[in-house]
Formats: sequence, structure tokens, C-alpha cells
Amino acid sequence: MSPYFLDNTPVLEVILENPIMNKRFPSDGEALAVVDTGYEGFLLVPESIFHELSLEEFATDQRQLVLANGLSVRSVGTFGKVVLSSFKIRFDGFIEAVHGAEEIVAGTELIRNFTITLDYCVRKIEANKCK
Repeated sequence: MSPYFLDNTPVLEVILENPIMNKRFPSDGEALAVVDTGYEGFLLVPESIFHELSLEEFATDQRQLVLANGLSVRSVGTFGKVVLSSFKIRFDGFIEAVHGAEEIVAGTELIRNFTITLDYCVRKIEANKCK
């Protein structure tokens, strides 16, 4: 399924992979990622998902993130794969976790590969791969 609105939030269905250790999240189906143009990273996940994919077993980097409310938090991350089955496409990118995160967030590093039109009036999202 293409991106859509869940209540008033634009979401995208994703599959996360650690191809080196043959791990996948979720184990069945797809998970929802909030589309957030204010997050400049690739993908932010809850710590539980980061550990479920065993991403902490690789060399990780730490970054300082500034949240919308002005708070500064430290993330830990490494590279993994995101599958967008509705577009039949896979992307490698920096997947990071922050203590207290409760949802998967797709940032501008991921969505820069698309032309996205959000129409809140009719609650419609159009997304097309960049050429």
C-alpha cells in the first residue's frame, strides 16, 4: 500500500532488515513509519526494534539530535536496510534509536527519494519515486 493518513499523520509501510544476520522487522507483514520532514535522518526506531534486529552488534555511531521541543538527545545507530514493498524498492541507510522513542520515523534522508504531495483537505497522499 502507498503512503496514507492514519488520523492526521502521514505514514508509510516499511520492512526493516539486517541482511548480514538475516533478521527482519516485523517478522510478518509491514510496520508503519511516520513521515516526518522535521527529522533529517534516515530512519529512527524504538530501542526494542534496534535490538530485535541485532543492530547493536555492529560498529555503531552516536549522534546528537535536537527534537522539535528543543531538547537534545543522543542516538545510537548503524546501517541497515528499509524495504518499501509498495514501491518494490530497498534502501540502505543509517538506522538509529533514541531512548524513549515509541514509533518508527522516516526522515528526509529516506523520503528525499520521492516526490510527495500531502493534501490534508481530501486526506490524500501521492508519492512517486524520483527518476
